[in-house]
Formats: sequence, C-alpha cells, structure tokens
Amino acid sequence: MHHHMQTIAVAQYGIGPIGAEILRLMLEKPWITVVGAVDNDPGKVGHDVGEVIGLGRLAGITVTPELVGRPEVVCHSTGSHLIAVEPQLRALMERGCHVISTCEELSFPLDAAIRESLQLAARSHGVALLGTGVNPGFVMDKLPLTLSAACQTLTAIDVRRVVNASLRREPLQRKIGAGLSRERFSTAVADGSIRHMGLRESLTMLANGMGLELARIADETVEPVLAQERVLTDFLTVEPGEVAGLRQTMTATSTTGVELRFEIQVYVGAKDPADTIEIHGLPDVSATIRSGIHGDHATAAMVVNAIPRILTARPGLLSMDDIAVGFRE
Repeated sequence: MHHHMQTIAVAQYGIGPIGAEILRLMLEKPWITVVGAVDNDPGKVGHDVGEVIGLGRLAGITVTPELVGRPEVVCHSTGSHLIAVEPQLRALMERGCHVISTCEELSFPLDAAIRESLQLAARSHGVALLGTGVNPGFVMDKLPLTLSAACQTLTAIDVRRVVNASLRREPLQRKIGAGLSRERFSTAVADGSIRHMGLRESLTMLANGMGLELARIADETVEPVLAQERVLTDFLTVEPGEVAGLRQTMTATSTTGVELRFEIQVYVGAKDPADTIEIHGLPDVSATIRSGIHGDHATAAMVVNAIPRILTARPGLLSMDDIAVGFRE
C-alpha cells in the first residue's frame, strides 16, 4: 500500500497477550491508524496503550472499557468460545465495523443457529466478519487447502503439528495442562477445560473448501504427553512423569472415501517442532515447515495482514477459504 493512500482506521478489542501482539504490529504499519483500544480490565482502562503493551513509549491512545466512534475495522481477541463472544461481535457489526477475530470457533462456525445469525447480521450491516489465526486459520486448513489445488485427484490428507509450548504465552501453557498430574489432566479433559480449540473447525473448513461431504467424523481424542525430564519455562516447572502438554487427534472420511487425519501435539520441551502436510493423490504433495510456525507472532500477522483484504471482501460471515492471503509491508 503506497504512502499517499489513505490509512485504515482500526481499533483493537481485547488486550490480552494476543491483543497486545496485534496492537504492537498495527502500530508499526504506516497504512494503519490505530483509533481505539478496548479492554474491561480496570488495571488497563484509562492508561495509554503504549504503557499497557510494554511499547516503551506512549502511543497517544487511551484504553477504554467500550468502543468509541466507528473504526473501519475492529480486531477482536477476547475469547475462544463463540457463544461467549457472539454478543460482542454482533455489537461491533451493528456499529458498521468490519471485524477480524481470533476466536477459534469463529474460524468455521459449526453451530448452525449462531452461523445463520452472524451471517444475517454481517450482511444486513454491509460488513465482513472473519475468524482467523495461525491454527485454526492457516496451518491446518488454509495451507493444506491451498496445496491441494495442485492435485488432480486425492485420497487422503494428513496434517500434523508439533508445537514447543515452552516458547508460548502462559495462558496457552496452562490450557494444555503443563505441570498437572495425569489424574488432574484427565479430569480437566473430561470437563472440557483442556483441549486445543479449533481442530474440528479446521477439518470442516478443509473438507468444505474441497467440496467433500463428510460421511463420518470420529470423536477427537485428547491424551497427555508426559515429561521425560524436568522442563523449565518462564512460567512453570514440569517434573518427569508430570503432564507436559497434550496430543489431540481427529479423523474424518468423506462420502467418496477421502480420509482426513489431523494430529496436534502441544507440549513444553518438544524437541522437534514442525508443521507437516502430506497429501496423497495425483500428484502427491508433501510439505514440512521445520520448527513450525510460531503461533503468537503468526496469529497477530494473520490478523493484521487480513485488514486490507477484509475491506474489499464481500459482506457476510467469511472463512479463510473466502479471502486471499499475503504479507503487507
């Protein structure tokens, strides 16, 4: 985007670790004017955003508990569960703002009632609503879908992601159960508080993008990965035999027999992190990203790089299959 073009007025809604990373990146982009920052934390409200996100300088934007004005785009990152954030998304769209959210369940909403309701809200206000991130949003859906374009036929896709959670933010380390005993891990899996969010959404988006009708989707499995040695991170210590994180799998078969197999391992101390996509077809396509894509940095990049794209997208509820992607200087 050239310097003589108008900048895009953008606000950040939610200033947790991911929201802060998005804000830092937005403040570096000459084509973005940050016009607002919203958070309900009393410790952040009323403070300059530069102070809140550790910028080392003032940004001239004060954190408010509610959105002020009507920015063109709002970047939203307050939660993973769509049912919890849906009222926020709706209110932003009713204000006439395009919305890009890191809510994992928004990447490909599986609840038909919520999906229809959001679609209607977006279209009736002439705005686009997009859920994105690195996973879901790219590594296990947009990327394999893009690679599959090189195939004449295919019989199976295997997507495997191994993430070293030692390098990630504290909430993520807690969310994968690092440091728990096996018993506490099992209890937390049973009540749904420990799992990687968005695996089913990614698999469904991939199938939908290839025009596959799924005949069978197996239940997700969530198993502990146990530490073989002591692991120290900036936030916690995991002793040998304690839970270092999780391994989650999911498989599906289409009505035409195409197999989709997904596996994600997220644990502290992972030795060989990588993102691997294997497409079996004519021709076979295989790709491995050594070390994997860093989730927090890449999620902020996915959101910010989508800002110019969403302005020219059709109104409505969009998935990553609906927009082009690419870096923006």
